[in-house]
Parts: sequence; C-alpha cells; structure tokens
Amino acid sequence: MPRLGTGDVESLRAHSVPIPSNIDPCASSDWFKSAHAKSRPTSKDLSHHFSIESRSLVGSAIKAFANQHKTSKIIALGEGRPVPEYYPWEHLSFRGISSSLNNIEAGSKDEGALQSVAKQGDSYNISSALNYGHAVGSSYLVRFLTEHVEMVHDPPYADWKVCLSCGSTSALELALRIFCNRGDTVLTEQYTYSTAIEAATLVGLRVQGVSMDPEGLRPDCLDEILRTWDPSRGPKPRLLYSIPTGQNPTGTTQSAGRRQAIYQLAEEHDLIIVEDDPYYYLQLGPYLDRPSTRDNTEELKLDETFINPSQVPSYLSIDRSGRVVRLDSTSKILAPGLRTGWVTASSAIIEKFVCYNDVCVGGVNGPSQLMLWTLLDRSWGHSGFLTWLENLSKDYCSRRNIILQACDRYFPKDICHWTPPEFGMFLWINLDLAKHPVHRSATSLGGDHSQQAEIEERIQSNALKNGVKVAKGSLFSADRRYDGKLQFRITYAAASKGDLDEGVRGLSNAIRKEFSLSPI
Repeated sequence: MPRLGTGDVESLRAHSVPIPSNIDPCASSDWFKSAHAKSRPTSKDLSHHFSIESRSLVGSAIKAFANQHKTSKIIALGEGRPVPEYYPWEHLSFRGISSSLNNIEAGSKDEGALQSVAKQGDSYNISSALNYGHAVGSSYLVRFLTEHVEMVHDPPYADWKVCLSCGSTSALELALRIFCNRGDTVLTEQYTYSTAIEAATLVGLRVQGVSMDPEGLRPDCLDEILRTWDPSRGPKPRLLYSIPTGQNPTGTTQSAGRRQAIYQLAEEHDLIIVEDDPYYYLQLGPYLDRPSTRDNTEELKLDETFINPSQVPSYLSIDRSGRVVRLDSTSKILAPGLRTGWVTASSAIIEKFVCYNDVCVGGVNGPSQLMLWTLLDRSWGHSGFLTWLENLSKDYCSRRNIILQACDRYFPKDICHWTPPEFGMFLWINLDLAKHPVHRSATSLGGDHSQQAEIEERIQSNALKNGVKVAKGSLFSADRRYDGKLQFRITYAAASKGDLDEGVRGLSNAIRKEFSLSPI
C-alpha cells in the first residue's frame, strides 16, 4: 500500500470523513489519514509515564458538553459564547507571496491571489475563527497538518494524531506537566534552548545535560547516565528533551545512525523523547570551502528533501512504540507572532495535550489559524508549502555561507573554532581559553569560574559597543554552571544579509581586544 504523496490529497479528501458544518467542530487526525497510515500496528501503552497531575485530568467538562456533535437544530441556551452578529468584522482578506519565489529576500512583488474570507457562508469563515475554538485546533487546519505529517514523516504506527499548540515553548511546558512530577530529572543536551531549562525549573524539575560531540547528544553518555543512576538522586529520568536538527544553540545535527542509537536506548530504558524540531525544514546542505563570492545553493538537491528524507529522519519517522512527542512550529518557517505550532504523538498522549489546552491556554488563536489555513491550504496547497520550504532553505543557505566566509576572514584561527552547520540558523563559536593572556585554569581557581564569567561578559559587552549583539554560551548550559569552556552563539537569521559580514567583524574585534590582538 503506497504512502501518501502530494498528488493523492484530493482523492483522499473525497473519501475522508466530511468536516462537520457546525461551529467549532471537534476534529481527529483519524478522519484524515490514508489507508496506508491506518494499516500500521498500534503504539505501545505508555500511560505509566503520565504524571500524577495529568493522570486525573480529563479536560473541561463545559467545553466537552459544548463540543458535542449536533445532528439537528439545537437552540444554544447552555453555552457562554456570543452570537456572530456581535463580532465587528464582516470579512478578512489575505494576500500572501507566491511560494515559488526563487529568492525570498529579493523583494519580489510576485504576490499570490487575494484570498477573502467572509463572516458567514464559507465552510471555514470568520464566525468560526472568532468563536471559541476546539482545543485540538480547527478541523480544516488539523486536516492539512495530518496530511503533511503523514507525507513527510509517515509514522510507523497507526494511532498517531496531531493537535495544534501555542508554539513549541507552550507545548514543551505542557509535555513536562504531562510526564513529570515535581523533583523529577529531565535529560537534555549539554547545551540546550535556555527557555526549556527555565520551563523545567518553573514546574519544579531538575535538568541534567548529556555530553555532546559534533553529531549532537552522545548515546554512550546517555546510556551511562541511565545505567548508573543513583536512586538517592530521585526517580530515574523518564524524559529526554532533544533538539536533534540544527540544534539550538550549537547548530549540530544528529545523523541517522545517531538517532537510531538514541531511539534504541529510549526503548531499552523506557524513555519518552520530546523531539523539538523547529529547524528541521531549514536544510542548508554541506558548506563547501570556495572563494568568498561563491553561493552553493545550486548544489542543494531539495526535490526529495522533505518527503522521506534518508539522511536525517525525524524521531517520529522511526518511532515504533509511540514514545516520541514531536513539536513543530511556524515560528522559524512562517512567522513567530502567529504563536502557532503542532504536536504529533500517540492518540493517548495527544488526548492529554488537548485536555491541557482546554483548561490552560484555551486553544490557539482563531485568526492565526484562519491565516494559516488560508495560506497553506487554500492558497499554496501541499506542493506550494514544500516549495516555500525549499526556497527558504536556499535563502538560509546563502546567509549561512556569508557568515561562515566572514568567520574565515576575521576570526583569529588559533583562538576561535566552529563547525559549519548543515541545518538551522545557529553557529556555535568555541574560544580557546588557554590562549587568553591572563586566564588561570579552573584547577588553579579551585573550581571557581568567576574569571571565565568575567571574560565572557567583557566580550559580549565589547561586541555590543561595536554594534553587535551575541548570546553568551553559558546561558545555554543545562546545569547553568561554567564548565571551563568559552562559547558564543551567533545567528544568521535576524540581521539583514548586508550586515552579516560587519557583525562578524564587530564580534571578532571584541574577541581580539580580550585576547590582546590587533583589531581588523
């Protein structure tokens, strides 16, 4: 039975469960999957991983009542929602740019067709978007994302589902509450997304980092932590939070073999893997050392990159048991202000996310969902969305090349070291503290890293005086301790292309000043 492709969507929709016409219908990914997806074996029962808090959570009783399917006319006297006549908007119009732009940043006026959405009449209209939405998300957007997940990741088990989230940070906080009790320890990469550390701390969890190498998290170190866990430290960790692709902050990407090894350890030690993967679609390819004017985007072969990728399969695509919770986000591929993402996991886990959405965040902003559906489904379609991601990757590849060329040009090579990223938007710069003219080793300081902190702070401060903002590496340390390493995270995403070279030069001069070298 062949897997779903972009050309199969129209036929699939013609034979799928029709979306209910009532306001705020409940949705399920099961309605929108192909026969291929439904033929897979089911996931394992992992309900023993649910926290004390989440085990008893069944969602909002009043919302469950309000979201019952209506098969005939119902006079709504039990729901506290205003009628659409009181929504002061009659129609909304959206005009997105064409998904086929070859250079997104070139300022092309190649606009897509104007898409207007009326207050009433259309199947998905303003009245629906401005009403209280179902916690799983708009049926129309859930349908599109279910099809997208099946095409791109093709999960190996049948009972996976999708629900919308208010972005990956919100989804992570809910995942921590679903699986962890206060005092538990969460495993992460040695350096990780700083807000993830703060979110875990906020809900009363400890964070332990796992050592990394140029391929990201090391499975041998993960195995050692789990095999030698001392029960006096609390329960053995049951959750691994990982950013496997274009990792924030280091830019590393786990190879297919590395992912298989880590997943096998998750099976052996019964771990839940939270796969936070917002940079998966920013696929840049290898950096080729050529003259500074070159642009290697022509060497990217992206036709099959997003459908069944062989080099970097997602954890979701190799998950046989249903132990992976995949977090996707529109923040890095469309716009951060939409505050929208989606979670893919087993149906039992998604049910918990929906319950938390019910009683915590209340669901994703309705107009954001309407904007997304209008662009992704009504305007672009699946092929157009993949084309957008391919062109976005090409533009980020160009930015990555500019900043790496600047690093080669300005950084002192005996002090600064870096690995060219092949995914994402971050570059991790390692500085050799042994080359610092006055630095004393951590041993001579008796474990006091205050001097390292002072050096880091001075470099950041002097870079800012040079007009450049960079992030200190210590912000991303899982245990929030200085470890004798001096690192900085820089990104090629936020500044204009024309400023990237100047930005690297400003940082280089701050480093050169700290290490008593002449400026460039």
